[in-house]
Amino acid sequence: MKPVFVTYASAGNGHRSAAQAAAEALNAAGRAPVIADVLDFADPVFRKIYSDIYHMAGEHSHGVCGAMYKITDTKRETSSIVKMIDRISLSRTGPFAGFVKDNSPDSVLATHFLPMSAVAWMKRQGLYSGSLFAAVTDYDLHQMWLSEEVDTYFVANHEIEEKLCGMGIPPGRIVVSGIPVRESIAGASGEPAKQTGSSLSILFLASSIADEKALQIVDLLLSLPEKVNLDVVCGRNESLFGTLEKKLSAGNTSFNITGFTDNIQKHYSAADVIVTKPGGLTISESLCFGLPMLFVHPIPFQETRNAEFIQRKGAGWLVSDLSSLGKMTSILASEPLLLEKTRKSCRSLARPDASRIIAHEVIRRSINPACLRPETAPPAETAETR
Repeated sequence: MKPVFVTYASAGNGHRSAAQAAAEALNAAGRAPVIADVLDFADPVFRKIYSDIYHMAGEHSHGVCGAMYKITDTKRETSSIVKMIDRISLSRTGPFAGFVKDNSPDSVLATHFLPMSAVAWMKRQGLYSGSLFAAVTDYDLHQMWLSEEVDTYFVANHEIEEKLCGMGIPPGRIVVSGIPVRESIAGASGEPAKQTGSSLSILFLASSIADEKALQIVDLLLSLPEKVNLDVVCGRNESLFGTLEKKLSAGNTSFNITGFTDNIQKHYSAADVIVTKPGGLTISESLCFGLPMLFVHPIPFQETRNAEFIQRKGAGWLVSDLSSLGKMTSILASEPLLLEKTRKSCRSLARPDASRIIAHEVIRRSINPACLRPETAPPAETAETR
């Protein structure tokens, strides 16, 4: 049996994490996966533009990100800009299409719209005859994900499902699975609820936030009148890590700092609340740990809409400035009942089984082609089984 190709684009860590989680579940289900980053097949200039500039704009140029989001959030058929982006992307990632064509997998699962669009184009040209699956990694839908060639969509919630249906995608081709998380994260859903201690434990994920803003947040949280335990994870941001080390060595403050870690679940499990940018994967992982979220510096409109969804569901808050962050943190530190209520909302939204559902449906629908575009919905949660 041929392996399933699990594809992503390394523009942000979330798409890679989702691909790894889905691949882990496929492997556990007995279907060998091959993971591929579409940008590994791109020429160096395009790779740098797509990946490095994405990171830079995400930290420093939110206006540019917001403008690009709005310009491209439209149907391909009616947008000359989106068509131009597709043409450029296809021309600069040509070896990826050759890789798929030469290996001819039965199934391709994409956790980013860039490889999804490439495989969709191959299907239209008769260069690929297998099935195409798309796992949307946010809590709202951008129309770059929309393609008639996608056989099944895996989505985070019923709101995205309804949007896809409104755009002409039949309900039977949509599975409300949740966003895939690794088994080490998913297992947290079975752990007992945290007991509120004498002080609030705050996890601050600072890796995707500009250094100056991250330092302002650290200073604010350490200056609160309420006692807090602060744990800062800097990821691969070495400059921020170095600055915080110097701050610690001065001896005036006390907090924990970590650079890159492959055991983020240890930090999640020790926290009462998380301060973070509202990326889809970070949200999904936090929900599994029942971890209330305070969202800072979201990228418009992608992360803003993620945060708004979570806020509507009572699992977190989007804070607009440092003052609001301080006030909300103080409220959570002094109101344990509100903190516990928010934890319960997080638990109710968590989808720790997302990766397993996706793996099961990819295998089932690949083995039985009649399931790819069913007249009725599959056993997994879809419009017909709500």
